[in-house]
Amino acid sequence: MEIFLIRHTQTAVPRGTCYGRSDVPLAATAASDIQATLANVPACDFVHSSTSSRCELLAQALALRDGIEPATSPALLELDFGDWEGSLWADIPRTHSDPWAEDPWEHSPPNGENERTMWLRVNRWFNEELQPRSGRHAVIAHGGSLRILRCLILGLSASERWEWQIASGEVVPLTLPG
Repeated sequence: MEIFLIRHTQTAVPRGTCYGRSDVPLAATAASDIQATLANVPACDFVHSSTSSRCELLAQALALRDGIEPATSPALLELDFGDWEGSLWADIPRTHSDPWAEDPWEHSPPNGENERTMWLRVNRWFNEELQPRSGRHAVIAHGGSLRILRCLILGLSASERWEWQIASGEVVPLTLPG
């Protein structure tokens, strides 16, 4: 099975802003960014997307191009930063952010989620929605959920999730063994 991990295109969020679940707008260059991303994606049998509008716009364009219906899932959303959403990282007191940054697997931002919880929801989606289907799949999501998905596809441990980054609009082809 071929899988194309695709991160949403550039957002219109000030640099240094903490956002995960926030439904932020895409950059003014969104239309051309989406077209540039689509040029790097072959025809797909399935298009999966986070329910965030910054992902759905790209998913809809890809699905329209390939004549298929996109499937959205909240399981592919970015980490929920809770009370920190929309704040500048520089404005979040270090006494709050440092403990989280030291162990985001176990610590959650206030009223947010930790990475273990995010891993479990992405893993459930992977096992229930992606793994049982053959064909060529495009998965349009966020840096955090795509890092986890990459680990699951390649059989890597959770501790290896931060060893890889994906840029806005980047397309990464992978093959699921078996």
